Amino acid sequence: MLTFMFASCNSSQTPNTALSTDNTKVNEDMRSDEVLIEIERKVSDRTYYDNLQEIEEQAELIVRAIVKENLGQEINTSYDTILDKHVPVSGYTKQEIEVTKVYKGDVNIGDKLVLMEEYYLWPKPDGNKRLVTTSFVKPLKKESEYLMFLKYQPDWDVYYRVGDYQGIYPIPTDEIRAKLNDGVLKIEDLNLYDNYGGESLPYLIPFYKEAVEKYPSE
Repeated sequence: MLTFMFASCNSSQTPNTALSTDNTKVNEDMRSDEVLIEIERKVSDRTYYDNLQEIEEQAELIVRAIVKENLGQEINTSYDTILDKHVPVSGYTKQEIEVTKVYKGDVNIGDKLVLMEEYYLWPKPDGNKRLVTTSFVKPLKKESEYLMFLKYQPDWDVYYRVGDYQGIYPIPTDEIRAKLNDGVLKIEDLNLYDNYGGESLPYLIPFYKEAVEKYPSE
């Protein structure tokens, strides 16, 4: 198990924070791989795992689930004394997911859960949007199904992915299976992950291959 800790610089801010809710929806035409949208990646404390077994042990739920609805976002803001306005400090987006198969955990097929995605949208002065993310996973696509390894966050009443990108995998198509079996599958073939600047994603393809074999979609 590897833990990476990062620090980022902030502008001068008062210590007081306010919680605001922005119900902007991330829909099909706003996905970062389909339109030009400014993306800002922020680093954060992160734990990555050396093998799938570690992820399974950390996960409270292992399920297949379909993304059903974007429930909006929660954003923590702080007043910036230099800019003379509130600016975002952190935030996340909530997605409703529907369980389609249970491999581990006390949930049932058909249950709806709230999944935390580690990104939010913030308006720019020109009216466009900035997608701010601490994740290597793109915003999830509505009605798409994924294999997920999840833990519960009681303070926010949401589930989150174990190890960020290591805790979610797309259900493979026949084409993806063929590439996986031939040993030629690339991360970009999965259309789910983005390194946002060239950082490597350790163990992703081996983990995906093992997960597909261990948790078949049929």
